[in-house]
Amino acid sequence: MELRGLGYIGIATRDLAGWRSLMVDVLGVADSAGPPGGNGDTLYLKMDDRCWRVAVHPGEDEQCAYAGWELPGEEEFDDAVAHLQRSGIKVRPGTDALRAARGVLDVAQFDDPFGNHHEVFYGPMVDEFVFIPPSGGSGFVTDGVGLGHALYVVPSCGDATDFFGRVMGFRVTDKFSWGPNGAVFLRSTPRHHSLAYIDLPIPGGPGLNHFMIEAKTLEDVGRAYDRAMDARVNIVNSLGQHSNDPMLSFYVQTPSGFNVELGWKGLMVDDSNWTVRTYTGRGEMWGHRGVFMDDIADAKVG
Repeated sequence: MELRGLGYIGIATRDLAGWRSLMVDVLGVADSAGPPGGNGDTLYLKMDDRCWRVAVHPGEDEQCAYAGWELPGEEEFDDAVAHLQRSGIKVRPGTDALRAARGVLDVAQFDDPFGNHHEVFYGPMVDEFVFIPPSGGSGFVTDGVGLGHALYVVPSCGDATDFFGRVMGFRVTDKFSWGPNGAVFLRSTPRHHSLAYIDLPIPGGPGLNHFMIEAKTLEDVGRAYDRAMDARVNIVNSLGQHSNDPMLSFYVQTPSGFNVELGWKGLMVDDSNWTVRTYTGRGEMWGHRGVFMDDIADAKVG
């Protein structure tokens, strides 16, 4: 499977207004009309020239509804679907209605062994006008690397590597090891990782833990951090820098319970000279401490 990264992500929620406030007013993505065949009840969000990158659908359950993995063309799409089927994965072919709703030439749906919903697609719609962030920022790093990354909590990193590596074709970038547990980071573009998973029993349980979007400048991240504090958004991890990417970022909690990471200057990998490494430390060069708005308010008063 010749994946080209995380092309889009879909969310189901009871709080469309909360999602819009977080993504547009705080993190700086833009409203979009969405594809012509899209659902009028859905909140579509833009990050670049694509018609949309994040879709927030009204629903009774708070969850990641799907992650869409991009393929370069029709031949690669057909090969990917055939490969999934040969691997014993039940694939649900796209309908005309689903293709119109996603704004793509073709799409197919399937689930991973852990119950997470995925799609593969090709031929996304693009807009004719230049993307301008509503926050006045510089925009997002997406060209050739997708919208960002997704990190899942899984029962076993070994089982997850077998599926995401052997079946979906992701390449392992590096790992963390903490006794019997760990985390694995995988790529399908030059971005350090488009997919990651961890098998620690962390809050929130199995499923999507967070997805990441990457700003073009450090100032964009800093200003979004200020907006998050001003809006009293739940900042679950303060500004900090990972030891393996080494992206500088912070994390906020979404209305659906999982998190969004806004980062800057994540590592781009050169496949010709990359060596897989295993880390055993905390995973941070500095920061990414647990923070809640009451703590921030007390600190500002003090």
